[in-house]
Amino acid sequence: MKIIKIFLTVILIISSNNIFAQNKKIAFSSNQGTSGFLQIFMMNEDGSNKTQLTELEENCYRPKFSPDGKQIVFYSDRGMVYLIRDIYLANKSTAPFYVWNGYFPSFLPDGDQIMFNFEQDNILSILAIDTASFGAEPQLMSDGSYSNMQVLSEDGNKLVFSAFSDGSKSIMMADLNDTTENYITKISLNMDANLEPDISSDGKKIVYASFDNNLKGSIRIFENGKETVLTKGMESSNVPRFSPDGNKIAFAVIGSNDVSLYVMDSDGGNKKELKVPGNIGTYQWIDNNRIVYDSGSEVRTSIGIADVKSGEIMIIADGGFNLHPCIQK
Repeated sequence: MKIIKIFLTVILIISSNNIFAQNKKIAFSSNQGTSGFLQIFMMNEDGSNKTQLTELEENCYRPKFSPDGKQIVFYSDRGMVYLIRDIYLANKSTAPFYVWNGYFPSFLPDGDQIMFNFEQDNILSILAIDTASFGAEPQLMSDGSYSNMQVLSEDGNKLVFSAFSDGSKSIMMADLNDTTENYITKISLNMDANLEPDISSDGKKIVYASFDNNLKGSIRIFENGKETVLTKGMESSNVPRFSPDGNKIAFAVIGSNDVSLYVMDSDGGNKKELKVPGNIGTYQWIDNNRIVYDSGSEVRTSIGIADVKSGEIMIIADGGFNLHPCIQK
């Protein structure tokens, strides 16, 4: 009897974990409310139970979940960063917490700090602010001209971003544990405009897009001190993003008439187009096999999930504008 009870307990634990994994929330921007402005919404991973979380008289963009999945940070077209402190209590009648002026916010690993872009002394910089401390002032994280497109390593020790260095836009890396003046180093080894970096979960690989004078972008990877072009011979490419295990890279291919979503191995092999309807916008890996994305046209955008192995596409938010999906961690 004791063995049976233990077995049933294990089954229940496994089942509850699977149910939780299948019911992760997706935050997104949509104009499907009553105000006509883009607002922050949330839905289940399968597209069910769409819920409006904000009701502001401004367009709300790019929601990001906190590491524990309980908070959402976003910014508006007025250049204001907002925080939803509890997604399960929030609704459109609950005003979000104003954090600071800025753009493109995201959480640091502790969940109490938010980093974002802001013009500090008329120079676009990366700042961080503690949202748990009353009256906290933002602190400078970057040191250089026009720093943006920031991403943190999974352990929070490395900050990778794009900034001007030696006359061109370069990929820089800041060692946040280094207290010396030389805590920032240049990663990219070319003179093109280097943008949209991403870092693998183990912190060993950095991928980015490099645009030449003809505005043609190539995906490059930096590993073991060496820079390698992964998309030779392809059309212009941009916004590379590692899968959670670091074995694959999703990226956008900019054609003459459309923008398509591709995936490839992290060494540049096995390139494959995912047949996403419309022009691809933003995207994020859900797991090692699925990508959530937005795509469409100037008059309509939808949110879908693409299965990398099968190529299957499932639309989960449609009608009007649905943008910037972010999966709960």
